[in-house]
Amino acid sequence: MINQRIGRPSTPRADRRNPAWWIVPLGLAGCLLIGFVMGVRQSPMMAAAMLGAGISVAWVALVVARPEFALLIYTVLAVNLNSIDLPVPGGVRLSPDILLTSLLIVGVALRALTMRRPVFSLPITAPYLIFLAVPMVTMIWSPTPVESMKGIFRFISYYAIMWLIVDVIQSKEQLRHMVVALLLAPIIPILTSFLQAATGGGQTIWAGELFNRVYGLAGGPFTLAYFLVLLIPLVLIFLLESSPEDAGSGVWQFRKGLLALLLVGAGAALLLTFIRGAWFALVFAVLLLGLLRGSLRYRQLLLTIPVVAGSVLLIFSPALDRLEQVADPTSTLFGRIEVWKLAVDWITTSPLAFLAGLGMKSFEYFYILQAAPRIAGLYWRREAFLIGNRPHNEILGFWLDVGLIGLIAFIASLVIVIRQAWRIFRRSDDQPLQLFALAFIIGSAGILFGAMGDNVFSQPSVASYFWIMAGLIMAITRHMMPAAVQDTAATP
Repeated sequence: MINQRIGRPSTPRADRRNPAWWIVPLGLAGCLLIGFVMGVRQSPMMAAAMLGAGISVAWVALVVARPEFALLIYTVLAVNLNSIDLPVPGGVRLSPDILLTSLLIVGVALRALTMRRPVFSLPITAPYLIFLAVPMVTMIWSPTPVESMKGIFRFISYYAIMWLIVDVIQSKEQLRHMVVALLLAPIIPILTSFLQAATGGGQTIWAGELFNRVYGLAGGPFTLAYFLVLLIPLVLIFLLESSPEDAGSGVWQFRKGLLALLLVGAGAALLLTFIRGAWFALVFAVLLLGLLRGSLRYRQLLLTIPVVAGSVLLIFSPALDRLEQVADPTSTLFGRIEVWKLAVDWITTSPLAFLAGLGMKSFEYFYILQAAPRIAGLYWRREAFLIGNRPHNEILGFWLDVGLIGLIAFIASLVIVIRQAWRIFRRSDDQPLQLFALAFIIGSAGILFGAMGDNVFSQPSVASYFWIMAGLIMAITRHMMPAAVQDTAATP
């Protein structure tokens, strides 16, 4: 047949549909059918299991065949997935986050195999693998091998997410979709945290007086607080840069009213977590933003932030009471100091512990068995829920987990990504790329500041978003920057 429009024989259109995509309708149809039949036969648990299996198959297929959609869904929902458990047969409860990330790892592996993509292709691969290798070896003598496996799994999942982002996000339009997803992610936690504040359904602590610490669906006040510290700079930067005069000039335009509403809501939710370290971290991050960005609207932050912070303390007396409680002898600040001393003692017990650590999440084991009789009353008597697997300082935490070798490798991974973000910010002529890189730098500065006194990277809902943004930075460097900048970014 002759194509009349161009005067030459038409060529048959090749079927470009990925075969893996057929798994979705077939898997869903089969599992829904079995689930319906079992439901009719009075077996609702089996019906739910079949439905879950169908959704799982669909999720893996989505990661393989339509990965951008999978990334958008995960980015919007990930922060909410640690607050609930899925019932499974035998009375076991399974976190949706664990299930989703496990299937995501499977999907990434299938995509890498079917598309013949190199897996170890990220700029941070070498130090990241060293970081993972250390706890794999120390599991031989670690008192917490199961917890070590869980920690290793978490960091493998972060690498899988970054790999998928770098493989898929190759254009500014795709990047914009991811930024929109990041802006949407705080909405559910903010709204549910306001509901907790109104109903008294948060986490109640006694610190001279009762405080109702909200956390929404984020799983805990620390998680929500540092999640917001990471993302508030992104909202603030695009709010300050949104201008009708820039419409049509390639600058991303978001509705200023909605961004302002989101910023106020995020700030209020952060305040209601009553996490003092996160408050200081956000103030530090925003002041740093005022120093890094040269325009007047950013310089004004150096004056605006102290004024706003002072006004909040005057108007909202519980916040002032919470800050004043730091000086109380029973404050967790003094307990933290004692726990840091314990962490140093355990790190220096032997050269092997100093260099390779004691195994991931080993702090709780050593604390409960060895230290609790001595100082439990000092640190934990009021906030028993804080007994955890980290010493509230991420340098000491990772040193305990993976030793000096793993700690240096982890810091090297952070430095590589932050250097790439700095190059994008300083060298890119594309304003949206500059702004996202700046938001990542400022958000990272905030949570790194907070990591000196709180558990940050051990919170999956915080760490996931940090590594999502890190993956986007690496995707920008690889696909959207000039070749000269890519070459310098690849140089250690």
